[in-house]
Amino acid sequence: MSDTLALASRLQSESDAALITLLTGRHLSKRDLRDFFDLADALLTPESVQDALSRLDRPTLAAIAAGTTPRSSASPELLRAFAAMLLIDIDGVLKPYDAVAAVLESWPGSSLPSPAELGSVEAPRAAAPPSTHTRSNTDQLSAERAFETTVAVTEVVNALHLSPARELAKGGLAVPDAKRLAAVTGFEPDQMNAVLRVAATAGLAVRDGSSWFASAGSRAWLLTPMAERWGALAGSWLAELPESIVAVLRTRIDAVWGESLAAYLRWLYPAGGAALDAQIAELGDDSERLGIAIDGVASSAGTALLCESVHAAVALIAPLLPPEVETVYLQHDLTVVAAGPLRPDIDSTLRAMAQLENHSIASSYRISGGSIARALGAGYTAAGIRSFLGSISSTGIPQPLDYLISESSARYGLLRVGTLDDAPAAGTYVRSDDGELLHTIAVDQNLGSLGLVFTENNRLTSHFSLDTVYWMLVDARYPVIAEGSHGDPVTLARIPVVVPTALPSNRLVDELINRLRGSGVSPGVDTAEAWLVRQLDVAVKAKTPVLVTVRLPNGDEVSFPVVPTSVASGRMRGTDQKAGVERTLPLASITQVQTVSPVS
Repeated sequence: MSDTLALASRLQSESDAALITLLTGRHLSKRDLRDFFDLADALLTPESVQDALSRLDRPTLAAIAAGTTPRSSASPELLRAFAAMLLIDIDGVLKPYDAVAAVLESWPGSSLPSPAELGSVEAPRAAAPPSTHTRSNTDQLSAERAFETTVAVTEVVNALHLSPARELAKGGLAVPDAKRLAAVTGFEPDQMNAVLRVAATAGLAVRDGSSWFASAGSRAWLLTPMAERWGALAGSWLAELPESIVAVLRTRIDAVWGESLAAYLRWLYPAGGAALDAQIAELGDDSERLGIAIDGVASSAGTALLCESVHAAVALIAPLLPPEVETVYLQHDLTVVAAGPLRPDIDSTLRAMAQLENHSIASSYRISGGSIARALGAGYTAAGIRSFLGSISSTGIPQPLDYLISESSARYGLLRVGTLDDAPAAGTYVRSDDGELLHTIAVDQNLGSLGLVFTENNRLTSHFSLDTVYWMLVDARYPVIAEGSHGDPVTLARIPVVVPTALPSNRLVDELINRLRGSGVSPGVDTAEAWLVRQLDVAVKAKTPVLVTVRLPNGDEVSFPVVPTSVASGRMRGTDQKAGVERTLPLASITQVQTVSPVS
């Protein structure tokens, strides 16, 4: 019985959940497969087999190549390979399908280990442990890296709350967005993809289509202490690593990682190729970026993370981070200076009424008429703004700032926007009792694209949506508020918050499984009959000769070398190559179909 027939028969008996896992794991969910024979063929192609083998570790590959492991004593990794349809159970022993064995036999021609070498070549040795002096410097450098990266991710998340970042089709952030995020983090633009990757791994940034947004859960993360924010980033990094790699890192926790670790991982995953190299590079870069390791030496916090828990790692790194402060200096030039990283809740409130200029160990913010108007639009009052600033200021509220708050609150609401006829498609109005202000807006070149026109003395209209008109006026620094149908102020969110959710069952996979189940073949006898029909169909399309074995009414079997011309109505028609006549054979009597060479 061929691999294809055996595998197709096995696939038919699998549950839908197992097939979903298989199709997704073997990257076949988008293939146009008509039946289980097509699926079996696709699973056994050299390319598909190689792709599956490339993700397996060396001990598992060696066990597959040997084909002698009883299923009852197989490792979890080997059982996963069995579930991935790389192995077949023959009398309780897991053996590779012929197609899998053939791929493994071909490896030496691609500079990969032979089946024998998979079990005989020893692993590279770990590098020597670092010196005591090296270790003594690691923890402080680790804390500095942890602080820098946590601050950078904080600023990226805050920036994504204000405006999404575009992902290029070829991968990576668009240049303008990379520069925008670099400006708020103090990093170089070419580092922004890595910082965004750290944020995405922690579930703080989520991609929707071609844009990156801050996730809903990121707001709670922003309000946690610095050490706990780092802990969430480091814990997510650890959770993303395969368990086999985590185990390797734990066994080499006292050694220098670097190239020796990379060499070991290439030995452990011999068919990993370019994808493995990319993973190794990201593993090293992100561990250094988060302060888990410095120059390949695990820090105390990194050691605790790998060998104990996130909580233990946070407890170790917290004393090494700059302490958070609760007071600031309000200056006459409308700047706000914090001598250290602000307590998260204070920082969040201050950002609502001031623009961050620099965020590091010491941070600075700037208050302006626009930022005060933004705070008023978010629901703060002039008295509330004064109260908050007074509670955190070590120097009181300077007179220029007090005057700015009074002037901004007096002008707030001078300009109001709303939806025409309560129907978003109808457009937006802009109204004010200050006619001079409306005329200024009507001729403002920065707002020309809105197409604002007077419909009444105190009213402009635009065919654009309320959100578009409102935010363009805010960006142009006009004292605008949005109002509802009864004139009550409403708060508008600039961009939607994308909630990361568990991926739903893949629609393409569901459709594929339904198509496979509906192919009309049932497990058992039907599978063998369908296999015969499939072989004949292939011969008809390719016009290739086959040897058809037929069981006669008396029980005898006879074979005919024929070139099939059609398969229909329970019969096969074809030309007998020896006799030179056309034969019609009932499919129910055919017991075997074999490919043969053409008769000359």
